[in-house]
Amino acid sequence: MRQFEYKVEDIQLQLKTGVDFKTAMTQKLNTLGKEGWELSGVNGTIFYFKREIS
Repeated sequence: MRQFEYKVEDIQLQLKTGVDFKTAMTQKLNTLGKEGWELSGVNGTIFYFKREIS
């Protein structure tokens, strides 16, 4: 049976001058994706991730 671990992150970005929100959020989500986390839900600034346990 597949098993998962879960991660809850409150993502609030402080934008640097010249960086737009979409770019900053994309970078944050891509970083988590490279660690194996898959976005499974969002509620405001709370993001829920899961990844399969090997």
